[in-house]
Amino acid sequence: MMLRRLFLPVLAGAGLAGCVAYQEPVAYAPPPRPVYVAPPPVYVAPPPARVYVQPRPRRYWVPRRCDAWGRCWGGYWR
Repeated sequence: MMLRRLFLPVLAGAGLAGCVAYQEPVAYAPPPRPVYVAPPPVYVAPPPARVYVQPRPRRYWVPRRCDAWGRCWGGYWR
């Protein structure tokens, strides 16, 4: 037990107790390259709120002749 207590600080001091950080570049690692920041996203306005609009009737009456008092006769459906 005493030997273990004396031996671990020596190993930790030498860097052999845990992971060893490699100072040389690893052959399979890609070379370092610059990191680019993505441009800010383009602003897209949200769609407008829906507003109810009364639909056009499918057919409507087109008068042919009207007089000065607003009375109409004749005509056709369009």
